Amino acid sequence: MNPQQLHDLIIKPTLEYMGGNYYSKESAFLLLCTAAIESDCGYYIKQINGPALGIWQMEPSTEDDIWQNCDALDDSPFISVIGDLHLSKDDRVGYNGLIESSKYACAMARLKYSMDPNPLPKLTGDNNADSRAFYDYYKRVYNTELGASTFDKWAVALKKHRIFEVEL
Repeated sequence: MNPQQLHDLIIKPTLEYMGGNYYSKESAFLLLCTAAIESDCGYYIKQINGPALGIWQMEPSTEDDIWQNCDALDDSPFISVIGDLHLSKDDRVGYNGLIESSKYACAMARLKYSMDPNPLPKLTGDNNADSRAFYDYYKRVYNTELGASTFDKWAVALKKHRIFEVEL
């Protein structure tokens, strides 16, 4: 997927729709980078030989954890905001919302990051420093020590998709 369109048509509108402090250039950049490394910017929406789903390659157990443990989802009106992003109202659909609705998948990825008590890194304009800071945050919070991601893979994905050229 074109990363500028991913930002303009999915990431930014979703984060703004979520309200509060969910949108910032840093959060949009982090989600764009996450999509670049996790799914090749949306090329894969189902992990090969694995359970991860959607542009942000979220595992069903992670989606469950967000619904059970994200403090923001203790708020009934906000639950409706997130639920409205899910295309299907049929509970039997299960985890397909991560595939069927890119905006829902985006919101889930942002909520995953929001569960971390540390602030997002700040964009400095130094691509090397920003790449390292955002990778370290992504690796600790999203991919974890058990994940297959490396800084080299991150750097290749950002370069391949020209992430630093996206107008945030």
